[in-house]
Amino acid sequence: MKSITLDRAKIKSKNKYLLKKKSKFNEQYNRSGGLIGEYYSSKDDNKVPFNLFIATSYIKDTLTIEFSSKILKERYPLLISKDTIGDCLENLNRMDICEVDIDSVLDTGCFTSMDITEDKTFYLSDEVLQGLNDNVGGYRRYKWQHYEKEGIEFQRDVKSKDCKECIKLYRKGKEIQAAKNQDFLKQLSWEDRFVIIDYFADKTRFEMTLNTQRKIKEYLNIEETYIGEVLNATSNPLLRQFDKVFDTSRPLLIQPVNDWEDFAIRAVINQYGGDMKRIEQEVKRMYDSRSGSKKRMDKIEAVKKQMEVKAIGRDIIGEVRSLLV
Repeated sequence: MKSITLDRAKIKSKNKYLLKKKSKFNEQYNRSGGLIGEYYSSKDDNKVPFNLFIATSYIKDTLTIEFSSKILKERYPLLISKDTIGDCLENLNRMDICEVDIDSVLDTGCFTSMDITEDKTFYLSDEVLQGLNDNVGGYRRYKWQHYEKEGIEFQRDVKSKDCKECIKLYRKGKEIQAAKNQDFLKQLSWEDRFVIIDYFADKTRFEMTLNTQRKIKEYLNIEETYIGEVLNATSNPLLRQFDKVFDTSRPLLIQPVNDWEDFAIRAVINQYGGDMKRIEQEVKRMYDSRSGSKKRMDKIEAVKKQMEVKAIGRDIIGEVRSLLV
């Protein structure tokens, strides 16, 4: 049984578990000039080439620690898990930024936000990306965009933070060698650097963000978000999210063009890159009644379902889904 792994974790604990500050922390004041908290951010520190944020609130008596799995350094491919969470905090204490009470944070800390992540050996080809793009189960609910030209992101089209749903798939082998990761790689030994590059070379990364405690509890099927409860959860949130975004209920097989209308609809779908929202907007302009536009869209959707696999017999959605089972 696989366990939960994270690329990013945000933990909240008690302020008293920040034992010592070794670097300068920024101070926060209220309107009356009273000190209400302090924080450190790696965005202000060019010596730390990954996401790291530490904050204390004197009003709420809380300590917040947010970090990337890159804090594991040469063990970065292992991600944040029940086996590495202690190492993450130990490495934090070695960074001359602060010292935290590791045991107390692990015993009492709660996750408030996280990026659940899995790396799978799989080539995310253009054909696969197009197959995913073409098979969004609810195009009215989800918007998608290409992720740095090497992957794709699907996100529920809502404004409320608590209702946002997102899943990303991207070529991790390309991403790890991107310019934004060079400073991190340069901090490793030559041997460790190339071990990491080689490890990710054939990997596709699956990632989803849970940015509230309610969503963490919902997707992991747990009562509380204590560190131990989260990292020992046995649910499969990435598979659940995949099934919410994509229509996995039907076989994906190529069908021959039936008639001129079928041919014309395929041409329209290709012209708009499979963007059903844009097609629907154009169709609505041509019909005075909702029933007329709906009837046309039903036909377009039926044709689109027949186009969703580029190679006969290849079930792209099934292939990708099987990686998460």
